[in-house]
Amino acid sequence: MAEPEPATDAAPGEGEEKPKPAPKPRGRPKDEHAPPKPKDAKAQITGEARRKAREADPEKAKDLKAMAEIAAAAWESTPQAEKDRLTEEYEKELAIWKPKWEAYKETPEYKDFVDRKADYMDIKRKKILIRKHVRGKIEVGKTLRVGSKFTHMFAEDSPDNYDLKAGHLGTVTEVDVGEEKSAKVDWQELGVKLFLKKYFGKVEDPEVPKRPKSGYMIHAAEVRDITKDEVIAAGGDPLKDVGTKIAEKWNALSEAQKAQYSAKAEEQKESFSKAFEEYRKTDKYKNFENSKVNLDSTQKLKKLQRTKLGDIMKSAPSAKNLWRKEVSDEILKEEKKSGQPFDRAAFHKKLNERWTALTDEEKAPYNEKAAAMKAAAEKKKKDFKTSKTYIGFLEERQKVKIRQNRLVNLRDMPKKPKSVFALFAQEHKSEVPSGKGEGKGTSALKEKFEQAPEEEKKRLQEKQDEMMEKYKQELEEYKAGDTYKKFETTEQKVKKEFMNEAMKVMTLKFLNAAPEQPPKTAAQVYIAEKRKANSSPDDEPKSKEARKEEGKKYLDEYKKLDMDMKKEFESKMKELQAEWKAKTKEFCDQELWKEYLSEARRLHVPVKSLLSNKNQAIKRLKNGMRVIAIPEKPEGMPTKPANAFRLFIREKRQEATEGFDLEAAKKTWDEMDAEAKKKYEDEAAENYSRFLEAMKEFRQSDEGKEYNRSVARAQKNKKITVAKFTYLKDMPKKPPNAFRIFNDKKGKEIKKENPDVKGFEIFKVVKEKWKSLTEEEKQPFLDEAQRLQTKYEEDLAAFKQSENYQKYEKAVKPKSKAKGKAKAKASSGPKVPEGMPQKPPSARQVFQKENAGKGMDLAALHKAYSELPEEDRKEREAKAKEAEDEYKKALDEFYQTAAGKRYKRETANVAKRQKLNSAKSKYLKDAPKKNPDAITLWHHDNKELVAKENPDLKGLKIVHAVKKMWLALSDEEKAPYLEKEAEAKKEYQEKLKEFQSSAEYKKFKAVEKSATGKGRGSASAAAPAVPAGMPKKPPTAQVIFKNETKAGKDASQKWLDLGAEGQKEWTQKYKELMNAYEKELKEFKTSAEGKAYYKALNAHEKKKREEKTKERILGNQADLPPKPKKPASAYFIFVSEKSKEGVKDKKEVGKLWSELDAEAKKVLDAKAAEAKEAYEKELKEYQNHPLIKKFEKAIGGAKKSSSGKDKKKSKDAKGKTAAGKGKAKAKSGAGKGKAKAKAKKDDDSSDSDAMGSDSDKDSSSSSSSSSSDSDSS
Repeated sequence: MAEPEPATDAAPGEGEEKPKPAPKPRGRPKDEHAPPKPKDAKAQITGEARRKAREADPEKAKDLKAMAEIAAAAWESTPQAEKDRLTEEYEKELAIWKPKWEAYKETPEYKDFVDRKADYMDIKRKKILIRKHVRGKIEVGKTLRVGSKFTHMFAEDSPDNYDLKAGHLGTVTEVDVGEEKSAKVDWQELGVKLFLKKYFGKVEDPEVPKRPKSGYMIHAAEVRDITKDEVIAAGGDPLKDVGTKIAEKWNALSEAQKAQYSAKAEEQKESFSKAFEEYRKTDKYKNFENSKVNLDSTQKLKKLQRTKLGDIMKSAPSAKNLWRKEVSDEILKEEKKSGQPFDRAAFHKKLNERWTALTDEEKAPYNEKAAAMKAAAEKKKKDFKTSKTYIGFLEERQKVKIRQNRLVNLRDMPKKPKSVFALFAQEHKSEVPSGKGEGKGTSALKEKFEQAPEEEKKRLQEKQDEMMEKYKQELEEYKAGDTYKKFETTEQKVKKEFMNEAMKVMTLKFLNAAPEQPPKTAAQVYIAEKRKANSSPDDEPKSKEARKEEGKKYLDEYKKLDMDMKKEFESKMKELQAEWKAKTKEFCDQELWKEYLSEARRLHVPVKSLLSNKNQAIKRLKNGMRVIAIPEKPEGMPTKPANAFRLFIREKRQEATEGFDLEAAKKTWDEMDAEAKKKYEDEAAENYSRFLEAMKEFRQSDEGKEYNRSVARAQKNKKITVAKFTYLKDMPKKPPNAFRIFNDKKGKEIKKENPDVKGFEIFKVVKEKWKSLTEEEKQPFLDEAQRLQTKYEEDLAAFKQSENYQKYEKAVKPKSKAKGKAKAKASSGPKVPEGMPQKPPSARQVFQKENAGKGMDLAALHKAYSELPEEDRKEREAKAKEAEDEYKKALDEFYQTAAGKRYKRETANVAKRQKLNSAKSKYLKDAPKKNPDAITLWHHDNKELVAKENPDLKGLKIVHAVKKMWLALSDEEKAPYLEKEAEAKKEYQEKLKEFQSSAEYKKFKAVEKSATGKGRGSASAAAPAVPAGMPKKPPTAQVIFKNETKAGKDASQKWLDLGAEGQKEWTQKYKELMNAYEKELKEFKTSAEGKAYYKALNAHEKKKREEKTKERILGNQADLPPKPKKPASAYFIFVSEKSKEGVKDKKEVGKLWSELDAEAKKVLDAKAAEAKEAYEKELKEYQNHPLIKKFEKAIGGAKKSSSGKDKKKSKDAKGKTAAGKGKAKAKSGAGKGKAKAKAKKDDDSSDSDAMGSDSDKDSSSSSSSSSSDSDSS
């Protein structure tokens, strides 16, 4: 109830009462203008019975059940004859009413009523939503709160009735009780009571804060019961007079009494504000608000459709619907006469069956009428879509959807903190008088803010900066979440929907008047001509599918045309394109086009470029990418001349008086002999020669050079634009400088204070303010600019390491001619020796060379070659084959020479290097870089000193000078740099170890292994070369057949066509060749060359098997410990120490070692022995690893099985020798063999692979040999 205005004693006029405003209509809207619908028999009889009952007993009208019983009894007691009479009258009246109703539905009054009714229903739905939210869902365990006091009544004098007061709490214990679906509630102080469903609306959800009452409403609640009793005692109407009486009592209160109620209201308001502030953070409140926004948006969209579109966008009825409208009343009567209850599904089924049973002749009138109505509706739609109303509808719809999206999906978005002035106003609001105008409210606060001390402003600025920093972090986190992404996706979707529909409207309104675009390809020209030739105006229009099939058929025919015919259609296409361009330019000069441009700018839709590819232009414009146009060819640029056939066609076209038949002309050309064609061929060749000369002159002319440069520039810009658009989307934007930050901040304030001032004037004011600032005042903006710049540089540096930026650099990197040549040279391998044979051209290449300059392009030359007589072609191919055989023979001989062998070896080396370089750039780009040594670190810190002492030295000489200065330093001076080197080396080793366990490094090692054999030992070496004298295995029967018959591509099919009988001849030839080959191979195996080859091959395969075993067992084991490295001897420890000191020359180190005294060597020997002892311990642990043992066992088994036969032979040989002499020789031989084996092992150990299998003995012997070598040196 609203708080009434205080009563006044002043009368409205002299003896006149103040006119009362018309009461606002309440309840469901009624349509006063609609023709009244006649009542059926039952409605007339029961209505009359109810009227009489109300007149007889007004109190009974309130009892709905009793009224329903009276109506039912009246209907039952009415004779059937009377019912039939009333029904007959009703049907007559209904027949008169229906046309009136249909006509009324087209009037504005009906549409206004529909809109009012929809608005009423919308308000009702909003109220229901709010009521549901306030009440909450009634379920077991839910706490309820009574909204206002009432008496829960079962019956008027029932003892079960109970009173509930406002704020009374209770818990639901049971739901869906009885037929009425009531609930049982455990009320405080009352216990468990049945709570009827009709009272569900009087309870509230205690989680939802209850809105506070005003002072007037608090007073009204206190005096309502007393006032009601007074009104009833005085004989007044409790529904009308109680409110008036309460208002009179309120007006009679003193200001002090009213102030007490206002204070209570303020307390309630404060309490509510705190509770509501907490409640609005809950998901329940957010969901309710979102539901409210969604409902409101849906209702607004429906209202837009009602008010803006109406029935215009509705589809026309189908033929079936038109028929059904005519016959449905008749069928409905039949259903009623049957006496059965009405079944809607059965009724529609009967309608469908009757429609299906109709013949085509019976359906025809309805089909024609439906088609006419559909065409009229479509035309009406198109006309309406070009109106301003429809465009307005699209704009309003977009606004509603964008608002809905922002309110729903940006609800939890962090709020921007207040400005410095707003914070100041918040603190000093109570110090100025409230209101609007000068000296009040905001105006007074601005004046006060101008006079505020700088310390306070600085404090508020710091507070605002802190809040802003927090806001930015929260905003960044929020934008990374799913809700914000959903908001962006929905916004894009809404904008796209508007864009697509607006562009369709623009096309209907403006672009349909543009000249029709001609065919874009020669094939389309051919299809259009074919359709025109094979159709007449009287033909019925074809369906979409039929036209599609027809197009496919004509396209297949076009593909079969020769190149000359296609060129003719291409020239016609160009003529049509030129004609269309001229018409389009005229269209673009008209007022309609200017209006289109203006409307497109207003709606923010892309302008269609009529003179370029529509789809491409629009797509790029939508994406925001700049379109780079390739410059048009200049008029002075020579055009490629026509070939002989096209010259002939042009001549015949000019001779033709009526329509020219291109296919007939082509047939004539094909039937002409070579003599008749020579005239046109000579002319074409002459024209082509002149074209080449003219093109050469054009390229050298200023115009030609400028055109080539402009084309190159356009292509370069296009490449850069595409690369930027594709790869630099996420590149950080350059931050604003200090002045721009100041401008952004102050410009908005000045604009707000002076809304009529233009942008450039505001900029001038801001610029002057910036100049007038002191350095201290500018400093916060300079600091912020520096912070943003630092962040930008960090983000940019991180972005430049990304894959996208590398792709961008690769895309825009200019290809230098010199580098290109060097690359080409490197990729082509070593220089070809002078004596190396040149590969001869193929038969086709020879033919093309012979016919060059005759005006034929490559495709025409290919076709001409394929059309040569078979004998001529075979002769040419035989000559080419003979030349190729001679070339292969000469090449084999060349490869036997020293120059050939060298070239072959160099080619292989180049290929190997290329493979390794490619693998390095691909897999080792993230490998750790080696750290500088101590000398380099010292040089880096002392560059000025080195340059000062050696001003004339450059290049390598400066390096020698640095080395000399380093050696002259004392140990104390060297120590820090040696420590840095050691730390850096340790860090590098750790990084290297980590990198070597990565997948990229393993991939590189695999490539290195396949390219060089590195890491595989002798087994990884290439298999022994096949000797020249080794017989070659003959080809299969099918290959022999293909080679001898020159079957070509169809060889497989021809071989199958021979069948078993036909293939016998070739199978026999293969058997003969195979027998001869096996005989020659047997003889070769017994020869010295054969024995040597097979011995080497067996050794190679044996090593290969061992390598596979190693790869299988130890290949990809992450938990396998690294093999310990052999320790250095005393001499190499000494070498390492001297290397750190900068002494790296071998002779100088050897001299220092020889001059070293015995005591110093003894210290180094002790270090070597200690290292060796640790190494042997680690090696033992390594060899005891299960995987190493497994590998050693596998290798040992393979060796034992492969060498068993050799041992047996050796044993037999020993048995046959003489006792003394034989034994001595065997012993001597064994000793030699062991020595050799040991030497071989020592050699092998120096080049063992990462996982090697050298024994401890080998290691120690290697170490001792190293030590003895060092001693001797």
